[in-house]
Amino acid sequence: MIRVTANTLEVTPSSLRGQLARWPTGVAIITANGTTGPLGKTVNSFHSASLDPALVGWCIDKTSTRFEEWVAVTGYAVHVMAGHHTDLVSRFAASKPDRFDGVETAPGLDGLPVLALDDVPLRLECRVAHTFDVGDHVYLIGQVCAMTAADHVPMTLQR
Repeated sequence: MIRVTANTLEVTPSSLRGQLARWPTGVAIITANGTTGPLGKTVNSFHSASLDPALVGWCIDKTSTRFEEWVAVTGYAVHVMAGHHTDLVSRFAASKPDRFDGVETAPGLDGLPVLALDDVPLRLECRVAHTFDVGDHVYLIGQVCAMTAADHVPMTLQR
């Protein structure tokens, strides 16, 4: 018989973050139109919410730069990133106002700024269907309206 032992940990934001970081997650860049220009953010909270209807979701921290603009968007594009996109992932993870400087975009669904890359493993263009306040984040559920895919392996992150 195998005996499993585990350590009991105090549940704090820091300990929870540390333990959840052990779980590998995918990496995506979300783009949208903000009131003062294009919005872009690297996330690892992106996931499928429903297949029928086609819904996906992601969460944004209430302390995020341009939070109010993000929660007001009517649509967004999800770019599932590949391993060779580390520079873009880092660029959109940084808290800088110039994330889009030198990055080519094309108009997507309803004029969304779509990263002009033909090698993202998956791109989903969505209209916001629901938003929910969930503690220190807001959950944005989008209905998938357009989808493109390329034959590249999605990036995963494990800290």
